[in-house]
Amino acid sequence: MNQRSQRLILFLVLICSSSSLFGQGAQKIFNPVHDAYFDSIKQMDYPYIFPILGKGAAKRGYDLPYAYGVSGIYFTQRQEILITRTLIGFNGSEKVDVSSLIKFGPTIATTNAYTVRPDIWVLPFLNLYGIFGGGTTQTDVTLLSPVGFETNQQFSVNSFGLGATLTGAFGPIWVAWDNNYNFADVEVVVEPVPAFNSSLRIGHAIYDAAHPQRSLSVWTGVFYQIIQNDTQGSISVASIFPGFGEGNVIQILNDWADGLPPAQKLIAKQIIQKLEDASSGIETSDSYIDYLLDKEVAAPFNIILGAQYQFNKNWMLRSEVGVFGKRSQFLLNLNWRFPGFKKLK
Repeated sequence: MNQRSQRLILFLVLICSSSSLFGQGAQKIFNPVHDAYFDSIKQMDYPYIFPILGKGAAKRGYDLPYAYGVSGIYFTQRQEILITRTLIGFNGSEKVDVSSLIKFGPTIATTNAYTVRPDIWVLPFLNLYGIFGGGTTQTDVTLLSPVGFETNQQFSVNSFGLGATLTGAFGPIWVAWDNNYNFADVEVVVEPVPAFNSSLRIGHAIYDAAHPQRSLSVWTGVFYQIIQNDTQGSISVASIFPGFGEGNVIQILNDWADGLPPAQKLIAKQIIQKLEDASSGIETSDSYIDYLLDKEVAAPFNIILGAQYQFNKNWMLRSEVGVFGKRSQFLLNLNWRFPGFKKLK
């Protein structure tokens, strides 16, 4: 490697040395009381394989986080979803488009997830991680036309994904850009539903004068999310419309269905008949509505505010909230880190 390439790599290490959500960065010039600690880092023979280029960063006094980590995370989110196209079928029949024939009000999706996230600092400024977990999702759907109706559905979810975080430190200020793809495997959906999440955080680290490895970080930033725009699956008539056939609802639906085009009328009449059967106490557990929905997040951006307390280089506790827009969220994260494998002598 020529000298120019070496200088470029070292420059990247210096400006991007981690002061991120998961560890502390170089603060020696802002903490003269810690000069002895940072001098010891310069003098040490950095023994670990990861992060790559860690030895060069340590020689310049940068206090790198331990390379390996495992986080236990609780995450909850509530946001509005827009349904832009609706196709339905009945018990495996061909689906028909009813988008122009029915009207939805606000659709609210609420998620509660418990995940484990293993991660590794591959470079002093690049963290790679996986996401594995499960939880529940609840969807509150409001139907405005042809009849007014609200339904609430709850399902179990398994989730998995991969992500990467790029970080940079500029004195006591740090920047972190995180991106991940997460797949939610919902029990009533044919295929896992992917979501892309991206967030940019800008924060400030406040270090304990008596303990250089102890710090409090606070930050603000922007969170962005998009979800796959089509979802298909099947759901039983009895579970999605409990008590739907009360009053004159069935008559209103039949009058509405009589004015539909032939293909839509056939499907609608079959579903309405099963709704009437359910309201009369007739077993309908073998009757399913097949659906395909095109959907999008009502407000893909929102503001995030967070804080992390680092007890030492092994343990960090982090919390974050999302506010404004049509999404709210809360995250609680306990992170444990360890240095990993040493280089062979």
